[in-house]
Amino acid sequence: MNLNHLDLNLLKVLLVLLEEKNTHRAADKLDTSQPAVSRALGRLREAFDDQLFVRHNRGLKLTPRAEELAAVLPGIYTQLEKALESKQFNPAEMEGRFRIALNGFLIESYGTEIYHLFNRYCPKVELELYSFGSSTISQLQDDRCDLAITYQPLTTPKTIYQKNIAKSQFGFICRRGLIEEHRTIPIEELDNYRWAGMVVPGFNEQMELVRKYVNLNVKPAFRSQHAIPILQAIRSEDMLFIAPRELYHIVDQKKYQFVEMDEQGHAFRRDIMDIVIAYNQKHWNTEKYRWIEQLLKEIKVTP
Repeated sequence: MNLNHLDLNLLKVLLVLLEEKNTHRAADKLDTSQPAVSRALGRLREAFDDQLFVRHNRGLKLTPRAEELAAVLPGIYTQLEKALESKQFNPAEMEGRFRIALNGFLIESYGTEIYHLFNRYCPKVELELYSFGSSTISQLQDDRCDLAITYQPLTTPKTIYQKNIAKSQFGFICRRGLIEEHRTIPIEELDNYRWAGMVVPGFNEQMELVRKYVNLNVKPAFRSQHAIPILQAIRSEDMLFIAPRELYHIVDQKKYQFVEMDEQGHAFRRDIMDIVIAYNQKHWNTEKYRWIEQLLKEIKVTP
């Protein structure tokens, strides 16, 4: 028979008839009428081109074709029910590797905290953190990377879902005492200071604070792909480190201070940037990724 011609709702009727061998009992079990079961049996006979059941004493006797179906249908139906069953997501049952690509600043600021969250809620997961780079979007598309966290603007194809989850304030980290406490630095005075910055591929060019220096051809005194060498350098140097406030939260604040930029009179704030998560569109609105979004909100981001 051609399965395309069979109403799959009839399989439940057939399954109960195979068990009960009686249309009245089948009707009771299906919570329907006996004539409705008889009509369904007529359609089943037509679909299978077989009588399936013949009257025998006070019940029904299975034909050889029905005997064949009785041997396999219960198991198939059970598997189908399990496949269609909506199973509640349980983070503790997550296993395998989960790969997250983060902007260089974010991996320094939040990498350890993300690990602790995953270790607390899904300890069976092998977490891997990578630096966000030029190949990250293609890795999200072919599932070599599970999730990305970076700053806006982020240009992605339609196959990648993205969502803003927080805001980040950029400013300057310097040795404590270099700048008067609670003083902001007007943007017009930035050229008076030596500065350092992290090398974050694809990000430095879009960050307004860095572009301000580039436009004026002011060269950085020191650049590094990692924060620790810069922090060690500014500990004894009169130099500003362009960085987000989140990075300041994880340093020794007795040795360092965070200085905001004064942008009064400017049309928009160059120091505030949106943090975005991105992942393959096929995962959108799944329980697993909805849970991950909520998990990331446990990370405290203070703009």
